[in-house]
This record gives sequence, structure tokens and C-alpha cells, in this order.
Amino acid sequence: MLNRKFTLRESILLVLAAVVGLAIFYYQVVYKGIEAQLASYSVEDLESEVMIYQAKLARQKTMQEYIESHRGETLGEIALYNNLANEINELGTILDGVEELSVSMSEPTLLDTTVRRNANISFKTYGYTRVMNLIRALYNSTYRCLISDISVSAQRDNVLDENAEINVNVRMTFYERVDETTNLDGLTVLNS
Repeated sequence: MLNRKFTLRESILLVLAAVVGLAIFYYQVVYKGIEAQLASYSVEDLESEVMIYQAKLARQKTMQEYIESHRGETLGEIALYNNLANEINELGTILDGVEELSVSMSEPTLLDTTVRRNANISFKTYGYTRVMNLIRALYNSTYRCLISDISVSAQRDNVLDENAEINVNVRMTFYERVDETTNLDGLTVLNS
């Protein structure tokens, strides 16, 4: 047991040692930790990110306005069933010149007298203007179709550049009819 009383000088030295110890602890743990976190945040990176998101939002708003202004328009001919070759030729013509083109067509399904054939299309091209023109051309296809999903992505650093490499994925459905045909081979019939 400690029954000894500290002198005034020893008490001051103990208090001074405690204050120095707390100051070192604060500096090492709290101050350096906060400084390290602040250094990891860069205002320039945040400003660039805000600009990128604003540009994406503006382009998305433009696309949404276009879709809303053209809602209800019926474009394209509803061809007779098994128009696959013509649909593929149309896609080839529209997407001529893109890179890494991939088109996959699902099995056609029949509901009442309407055949639906889903297509998943992915490709790479350059510049948002070109992407918009290609999507518009797909929408205005000779054969009736509906674009149900569009995914557009570019590298973060050059998203505003008109020469930016852009990857595009489009999911669309082509419509055909069976009212004047007797050949229903290859169709999956859905019950209404």
C-alpha cells in the first residue's frame, strides 16, 4: 500500500506527465486519424463526380422527355410470323460500324395472335450522340418493336467526351402476327 504523501514538486511532475501522456495519445490516435481521413477526401474528385452525375442526369432527362413526347406513337410494320431474317438484317444495317456487337434472340412466344421475340443487343461505340442516333434508329425500325431496357456506360474520367468509348446494352421485343399464316413451327404458345 501506498501511504506516502507526494510532495508538491512530485505532484506537479505527475500531473505534468499525465497531461503530456494525454497530449501524445490525442495526437497519435485522434488528430492523426482525422487528418488521414481528411486527406483521403479530395474536393477535386468530388467536384468531378458531381459534374459527371449532372451530365448523366441531363442526358437521362433529355431521353425521358423524348420518350414522353413520343409515347403512344406506333411505328413499324407488324410482319407475319417468322420474320427473323428480316429483323436480323435490319439490326445489322442499323448497327453497322459498331464494335463488339452481340445479338441474342429468344424463342418466339405466341399470345392470342401476336408473336413476341425478345432480343438482347450489346455493342461498343464512341460518343453519346452516336449512341442516341443508334437507339433512335432501333426505335424507328421498319418492324414493330418495343425497347424495354437501355443500359449505357462509359469510363468515369471521359464520360463528357464525345469520343468516349461507350458500352450499350439494349433489350427489345419484336412483334409479329399469325393471322394470315398457318406455319406455327417453333412457337411457344402462351395461354391468355
